[in-house]
Amino acid sequence: MPTGQLFVWFLIVGITMFFAALVSAAIVRIGIDGRSLALPGIVWGNTVSLLLSSAALGVAQLHMHRRSGVDETAMRFLWVALCLGLVFVGGQIVAWVELVQRGIFLPSFPAASFFYILTAAHGLHLLGGILALLGLVGVRRRSLLFRRRLAPVAMYWHFLTLIWLALLWVLQSR
Repeated sequence: MPTGQLFVWFLIVGITMFFAALVSAAIVRIGIDGRSLALPGIVWGNTVSLLLSSAALGVAQLHMHRRSGVDETAMRFLWVALCLGLVFVGGQIVAWVELVQRGIFLPSFPAASFFYILTAAHGLHLLGGILALLGLVGVRRRSLLFRRRLAPVAMYWHFLTLIWLALLWVLQSR
């Protein structure tokens, strides 16, 4: 197994443990409180942008697998994935602003607190993924290096998409 992929697997294990701990705390604490949070509507649009971003990165991977080098089509899909990731992060900031405008702050009640904490933690991990995608853009002219890094970066990105879906399920169902 390539070193980059092994590193990402270790990263995934650690991040999974981190989010599992936060989610279990959220389920218990929100369950005790009993109040739920009406999610800002933009969260659903953000989810679509993250899903499309992951799909675009998957298309770039598929295209690279079929071609011998980095071409314009693969790069176009990589840029789409990157831009949609930025849209997601920007949309999450808009969601926070909406909550603040509704008078819902971090210490308001447990469901609100966990929304802020979980989305901030996910957003920070996603920013790491955005930096990794930018790193891919930086090595696009070095085909072998690009190919070697694409799979681990994509695996991390797809993992963060799954984490988001799980967090959304937890936040929505509480």
